[in-house]
Amino acid sequence: MPEYGYDLIATMYKGARHPVFIKGEDYSYVFLSDQACKLTGVPFEELIGKTDYDFLPQTEADSVRAMDKHILETGAERLFEEEITSQDGSLHTLVTHKRRVTVSLGGRLTNLVVVEIDDVTELRNAENVLRASEEHHRSLIELHPQTPWVANARGEVIEIGPEWEQVSGRSIAAARGHGWADSVHPDDLAQVTSSWAEAVRTRTRLDIEYRLLNGDGDYRWYRCRAAPRIHASGEVSRWYGLLEDVHDRQTAFEALITSERHLRQHRDDLEKIVETRTAEVKEKNSELARLLEQEREVNALQRRFVAMVSHEFRTPLTIIDAAAQRLARVKEVPTLAYLAEKSVQIKGSVSRMVELMESILAAGRLQTGVIEINKKLCSLADIVGSCVHHRQEICSTHQIHADLSGLPTEMQVDAQAMERVFGNLLSNAVKYAPRAPDIYVRGWMEHEIIHISVRDTGVGIDEEDLSRLFEPYFRAQSAAGIAGTGIGLNIVREIVDMHGGTISVASEVGKGSTFTVNLPLRHQNPDIREAA
Repeated sequence: MPEYGYDLIATMYKGARHPVFIKGEDYSYVFLSDQACKLTGVPFEELIGKTDYDFLPQTEADSVRAMDKHILETGAERLFEEEITSQDGSLHTLVTHKRRVTVSLGGRLTNLVVVEIDDVTELRNAENVLRASEEHHRSLIELHPQTPWVANARGEVIEIGPEWEQVSGRSIAAARGHGWADSVHPDDLAQVTSSWAEAVRTRTRLDIEYRLLNGDGDYRWYRCRAAPRIHASGEVSRWYGLLEDVHDRQTAFEALITSERHLRQHRDDLEKIVETRTAEVKEKNSELARLLEQEREVNALQRRFVAMVSHEFRTPLTIIDAAAQRLARVKEVPTLAYLAEKSVQIKGSVSRMVELMESILAAGRLQTGVIEINKKLCSLADIVGSCVHHRQEICSTHQIHADLSGLPTEMQVDAQAMERVFGNLLSNAVKYAPRAPDIYVRGWMEHEIIHISVRDTGVGIDEEDLSRLFEPYFRAQSAAGIAGTGIGLNIVREIVDMHGGTISVASEVGKGSTFTVNLPLRHQNPDIREAA
């Protein structure tokens, strides 16, 4: 390649943020950026003029060569994910973009293959670890010997563990509401229903034993315990309970009482059983104490949240008041520019207050389980574009660059809920990038999964905070001094989850954050779903 041609390419790509490889018509490397050399672990001088066969395994090199040949011959452009083995033997997962570029070098037109790479190895490894952790915890719950259940504030069962089908021989759906009462022994039913009604009325714990009919037509003894979850407002939001099989204990206890009437020598065995039960009670008390402390921590978080919201409302109100007073003090006819400036200030503050109010209401609906998702065929590109336009309209300090051409024409989503999702992500991108005016929004589809990313180059997020970022009321360390309530991302995650999708975040302190919403294109359930 002529020297001036190489200098031109080096000037264009040498300091690129992502690895860039450029190959000639003979498939040999004519240029590599600094990041590309770092990715391969091979110096620049040792790669120039070489091909993939010089440092990749045969099968991987064959696959790469076939793709390069197709691109050079057809001019096609490809974006795909692949796995490549580095010089040290480690496997890297890469998102690769390949395209053909025709340039004039040495007086003739020359075709080059330009390869741009994004190394997502760490992201894929983190996803695998998270998936394994979720499966681990799900297995622990399924193997728990007791049957968990959840009721709403009115005492109607809304969830029950899969063990119920083995306990009663009846379906889980039949147990919801007050359907579980059909399995209670007739002699115990009146006491059980009255005790449960009294506990719900007085918001006190329930601890009662009764008999349940199983699938074999026999009755077994069970211990049912329940405790209310009290909201900061003082109202019950949920009841959490456990159903424990104590049939063996109950029958053994009755046998011991009967036997004691006739044989005093059984007294020692009875004392040992009492000691065992006492130890169990102490253990359960310790667990209840832990749960109580956890509940206190949640209440403390909610109190801090209320104080934070109060402060958040005062700030936009102050801005609106100041703008209104300045307009009132203007003695001459104000200019259109002056009016536009004050209008933007007022509109931005009002928008902030509306966002705060909607977030608070949405958080309340999440806690009480009344959020509904109504999916309809609509354009996701139009929804996101509308959010971008609205944010740009009230924020003159930032420029939002949107590329939504890769999104499908229509899909099943709740338009209003999606507006909340991307409105929140765009608001955060602006808020946490006060000195970085460019925001990037991109939408694309891959393997029938819709991806929409919102990227900023702002303050970023500490690595240790990423795992808790979507918890309610949580705020990252890097957000100190920046207004916020800590509930927006929690609502975003819940809405995305209700659409059968996921949301991920990649961030580095001082370099910004990228939030990516992933939604399935097919097999979406259009029915209304209630939040748990």
